[in-house]
Amino acid sequence: MILEILIFCILLYFHKRKGMKHIVILLTLVALLASLTVISVKAVSGMITFSVTDKMQLTYPIFYVMFIVMIASCVFQVKFLNQAMKLYNTTTVVPVNHIFFTTSAIIAGIIFYQEFLGAAFLTIFIYLFGCFLSFLGVFLVTRNREKEHLPQSYIDFGNIPGKQMLDKIQPDSNGLSYGTLPDGSDSTKSQSGEKKEV
Repeated sequence: MILEILIFCILLYFHKRKGMKHIVILLTLVALLASLTVISVKAVSGMITFSVTDKMQLTYPIFYVMFIVMIASCVFQVKFLNQAMKLYNTTTVVPVNHIFFTTSAIIAGIIFYQEFLGAAFLTIFIYLFGCFLSFLGVFLVTRNREKEHLPQSYIDFGNIPGKQMLDKIQPDSNGLSYGTLPDGSDSTKSQSGEKKEV
């Protein structure tokens, strides 16, 4: 926990003070918060279950500490993930976040709750192989998606002689339809007529 908090503070310093907004920094912050979420959620759910089945646990201060940690870590995860989604493409953020989030959750469970203690080698191997297949599946699903393009809200005609242009505003056509010249003739017809004459 101390090592995790130390790494989080270092990354937060580089993110806030140095202005580093690299995807790895943002999603590592999300992953570190995710491991805190896993630890706190398991503690809260275990204490609630124990309160229902055996002895009341809701009177202990540790329950409320873990509940606050659970809520705070979820909120800040969403905050950093939203920053990453604004700066980078979804097809880049989703697979990297999935891998970082899952890895941090597994490591938190292994270290804090000793989930692999006494487990057979084959069980551990199958579990880790399943995680690898999950990572591979997310990568394959997201790699061929086209990049999102924002629709243009205006048509850029460039500079029109004799017209006052305002930035990013479509100029008034003054009753002219697209493809017509100021004298009323059709530009496509005039172009085809010129080609015939030549």
